[in-house]
Amino acid sequence: MQKTGRDGKDKLFNFRPIFFTAAFLCLGVVFAFLHIFYGLPYWWLCLLLGLAIPFAFCDKERLFKTAISVAVLLIAFFIGVHGCSVQVRKYASAGVYEGEYAVQGVVEEKVVGKEFTSLLLSEISVGNHKEKFKLIAYLPIVFCENVRLFDEVELLGTVQTSMVELSAESFDAYGLQAGVKYKMADVESCVVKSHRFHLFGVIRERVGVVLYRGMDEDPAAVTLAVLTGDTSGIDSGLLKNMRYGGIAHVFAVSGLHVGALYAFCMLLTSKTGLKKAPKPVRFALVAATLLFYGGVCGFSSSVLRATVLCLVAYAAKLIGTSVDKFEALGAAAIFILLLSPVELFGVGFQLSFLACLGIFLWSKPLEKWGTHVCDELQEWTRVRVFRKTPKGAEKREDGEITLPTISAKIKQAVISFLAVSTAAQIATAPVLLQTFGYLSGWSALLNCIFVPFVGGIFSVLLLLVVFACALPLSVAPILLYLPNVVWSAALLLFEAFDFSLFAIRNVTLSVGAFVCYYLALSFLSDKWNLTARAKKCFGALCAVGCVLVLIILNI
Repeated sequence: MQKTGRDGKDKLFNFRPIFFTAAFLCLGVVFAFLHIFYGLPYWWLCLLLGLAIPFAFCDKERLFKTAISVAVLLIAFFIGVHGCSVQVRKYASAGVYEGEYAVQGVVEEKVVGKEFTSLLLSEISVGNHKEKFKLIAYLPIVFCENVRLFDEVELLGTVQTSMVELSAESFDAYGLQAGVKYKMADVESCVVKSHRFHLFGVIRERVGVVLYRGMDEDPAAVTLAVLTGDTSGIDSGLLKNMRYGGIAHVFAVSGLHVGALYAFCMLLTSKTGLKKAPKPVRFALVAATLLFYGGVCGFSSSVLRATVLCLVAYAAKLIGTSVDKFEALGAAAIFILLLSPVELFGVGFQLSFLACLGIFLWSKPLEKWGTHVCDELQEWTRVRVFRKTPKGAEKREDGEITLPTISAKIKQAVISFLAVSTAAQIATAPVLLQTFGYLSGWSALLNCIFVPFVGGIFSVLLLLVVFACALPLSVAPILLYLPNVVWSAALLLFEAFDFSLFAIRNVTLSVGAFVCYYLALSFLSDKWNLTARAKKCFGALCAVGCVLVLIILNI
């Protein structure tokens, strides 16, 4: 049965204004990209009429309301086109430097490798010219031993410029999204001019010092990555094996980490004296905590997305209303893309939002299917193996309702977690395969172990590190003894097994395969108000199309 609106007429799907506004904002960014780098003509904008028309049928309550909805979507589209075009052209029109130059800048990131250290510099001056974009320099380790975060340094070396022309071949997604325009190699010297105070930088530095003082090297590096997203200290071989295992995403501070911190804040505001504080005060405290943590982690798109979702949910809870998760996700996307439209090209943005979208769309259907399979298997085992009477014959005539047993609750919790994890992995699989060139064969199993593990210990670990940072360094080994032991034991798995042996590799994807894949999955959700037969037919057609495209591309 198709669902009906308040006016009693059928609707193809439920129109969510904020979510679809975000979708059209993304479409505008994509159109600008295709126009700039592939010469897509403007007359393709006529297709917008075809995209906007279906929304007119979502709610026919009033013509004015429909017209406003379509107008907002088109405005969002053109904002995406304009914002992306401006950012890309500014990036491409920045100064071009090729050759040896003296560069001054502020150290924003420092990554120490086996042979070289990379420094990410902001507020740079190349020669006598100031530039708005950043530079990444690769230096011998001995040059950077005394370089700290937010030092003002002067380097002498060979500078190269990225994306000096607007062509598909020169497109640099990472550079554009991260604002990194220049690279420096063959560095001859590095001089520290001065040091700038930066609150978040000081905190990150203190956390690093405390962790490496209180824990062994590998557990300290992993703990720093889990808490702040900084993976620079993790051994490259260990990190690579974790990526092949499919759990490296626990180091990208996102919903798992922010959600755990948010849950801890909820516990404090509901179980302590803070529950008597006015609602605006409680909201301000929770918001300040999440935003402060986001600042320590560098305000990545995944952190901003998770923070917006948590704050929207908390605000709705305080005012006594429900929040639509798709609308909250759309609000987070709009917030990030208005600040920087080219964030859409960042793999972090894509994975973060696709994972959430996958969970929202497919976790419930997967949970329902998993519960049905478990019940059927349990009943079959009960009747065929143990020769007991079927459950249906044991129902009491008085109609008494019994509460779920502890085992039933545990079973349902496990099924729910597996459904959420599977939905997120299904949604992000194509992007992972396209970006990194492989797909983990162990991801499903290892995520079932490490996601609950990290989620469970995160708040306690963060609290211990906060205390260790506030106290003398001599106390750190005592406070961090247990986390050190736990992480050392957990990392043994990645030191003992090579997970790259089970990775899916050498699969070429295309835009057509992406479109067919996600359309097929969309018809498996409950968001299309179509008959079950129609959804199965459309889903099967899209799935066949995806398989055919993959076969053609990979023969």
